[in-house]
Amino acid sequence: MNAGNIAQRSSQNVNIKPILLTIAVMALVSGLLQVTAPYSQGIGLIWQSLFHFDPANYQHIITHYTYLPRLAVALICGFALAVSGCVMQFVLRNPIASPTTLGVAAGAEFGMVLGLLLLPATSLIPNFFPAFIGGCLATGLVFLLSSSRGFSPLQMVLAGMVVSLFLGSVNTMLLLLHEQRLTTVFVWGAGALNQNDWSSTQVLLPLVTLPTILLLILQRPLSVLQFGDNVATSLGVNIKQIKLLCLSMAIFITAAVVSEVGLIGFVGIVAPAIARMLGARTLAKQIVVSGLVGSLLLLIVDLVIQPFSGVGGELLPTGAMTALIGAPFLLWLLQRTKLQSDLKSRNEHIEKYKRVNTAKTLIAMSLVLAVTCFVAITVGKNQFGWSIEIRESLFELRTPRVLVALLAGIGLAFAGTIIQRTSNNPMASPEVLGISSGAALALVLGTLGGNSIGREEQMLLGTLGATSVTAVVWLMGRKHNFAPTQTLLTGIALSAGLDALLRITMSSGNENATALLTWLSGSTYLVATQDVVLLAVGVTIFGAVSLSLHRWIELINLGEVTTSGLGMNTTTVRLALLLLVAALTTLCTIVIGPLSFIGLLAPHMARSLHQYRAIPQMLTAALLGAIIMVAADWIGRTLWFPWQFPAGLLASLLGGGYFLYLMRK
Repeated sequence: MNAGNIAQRSSQNVNIKPILLTIAVMALVSGLLQVTAPYSQGIGLIWQSLFHFDPANYQHIITHYTYLPRLAVALICGFALAVSGCVMQFVLRNPIASPTTLGVAAGAEFGMVLGLLLLPATSLIPNFFPAFIGGCLATGLVFLLSSSRGFSPLQMVLAGMVVSLFLGSVNTMLLLLHEQRLTTVFVWGAGALNQNDWSSTQVLLPLVTLPTILLLILQRPLSVLQFGDNVATSLGVNIKQIKLLCLSMAIFITAAVVSEVGLIGFVGIVAPAIARMLGARTLAKQIVVSGLVGSLLLLIVDLVIQPFSGVGGELLPTGAMTALIGAPFLLWLLQRTKLQSDLKSRNEHIEKYKRVNTAKTLIAMSLVLAVTCFVAITVGKNQFGWSIEIRESLFELRTPRVLVALLAGIGLAFAGTIIQRTSNNPMASPEVLGISSGAALALVLGTLGGNSIGREEQMLLGTLGATSVTAVVWLMGRKHNFAPTQTLLTGIALSAGLDALLRITMSSGNENATALLTWLSGSTYLVATQDVVLLAVGVTIFGAVSLSLHRWIELINLGEVTTSGLGMNTTTVRLALLLLVAALTTLCTIVIGPLSFIGLLAPHMARSLHQYRAIPQMLTAALLGAIIMVAADWIGRTLWFPWQFPAGLLASLLGGGYFLYLMRK
């Protein structure tokens, strides 16, 4: 009898948990509706506007055409992104796949920006069509980048980040070129749910409902995929067609959301993970439960921020706020679970080893760098066209810019080489750790006080922000002994959260924050002599330390088992190298701004010149990074004269183009 009573009580407890959770969520939503309803009239006004609408009552009109459509859009978008993330994770067997991490959202945003610029205002083409094309383009690039590593989940996430960085650089370039036409991109890109009518709801509802129904119809052949491709093929399932069809629908759903409200991050990761925690095992249940969780998650976030949005005239984007919740959730998930072996990147194998004289390569690169610097200092444009001048005034004006670009390229190339060799992943780069984003956010936040800050304050704030991010990476990395996979994913989560905060700050409308747009793109425009001295001293010291630690950098690339067998304390070595990467990245960021792709591009190019050992690769990458940055600064200064484009932005575009070239090979 006692055993039967215990079993009955335990079953009752299991059944009560979801009921209590449902009641708690309903109570939370009801309370938020009561607080956020217009004119402080609570749920009563919402009820009246829904079921007893009076067109002569202005309160009913405001509620019916602004507040209620916003709630509906939040529910639909949350459901759509959660379903999209759930399908992507299931098809790719990748628990960290989502529209955000695979670059789909960035591609859809890129398509939308091109649509705004190229399509006439009277065009009958729906907004989601160019967004869908952009999302497909981004997904295709991610698959091409990760195909050489067997579509490893971590590799796909890193490839998605690379594609997002590249497309983000292109979007920023287009924004600078067409500032008046794209002035609202910052707010829209951060995921603003503000509505003036029911048009967005009417557009989104069929675009989300129909693909979701089709996915539920296909859930049986999809479910077979979890047993492996061989079993699915033996059961008569056309794997390629099913995967392509389901991924296309997931991209379509994401594109529909992005075309209406902009980027909304992390719902596609958080909602499916919560659905699995709630016990959803079959695909159909995961899709439905993920959708419901995503709807409630986005609705709650939107209701929470509504009282704070619009205070002082600024707009608080809902999409960016979801990233502030999603990033800590991903960090918690990474700490809670131990990644399986198939989630880890695979070691890189050099297929064709060719011995090349390092000295000749370094001499050739040095000559190219000298010529590039000479051209950057003497060749330019004025109101009469191209000119070649050697004057002291021009020398004093251009030399600091050239030297800062050169030194920043060297520093980031060193950092990129170290982190790629340490993590055994050629897709890793310094910005992945979130250090650049931390420094940038600290500087932007420092400008919100209304007072302009001097160069010393900027450096102090940048150092504080970058050091804080490094401390978080270190604290979270201790549990997993600074394993490369965990460290990189921690950096990705931190980058996403910090970039969300950055979007929120930049979309606030503060003039001082907006004025930093050029610096955020990696500009040498305002550098001075003290910046050159700071970078020269710092890069020299940290570069010398990097070269002196070449044995560590060489051995750590051999893998955990080999290095431990040789008596190396891999945890201590990885921590030391991580701090070295953080120091180099911080130094370059606070002077020239957050730069992308240099740390990723230069080590690749050094390997393409057959420099495989640590010292030759670091030195060659340093010279290549300097050449790219100096050339990018000169191109940005002269090509669109009298307008100037940031060197970091041009370097990102060059880096993205080079990666496309690598994929073609």
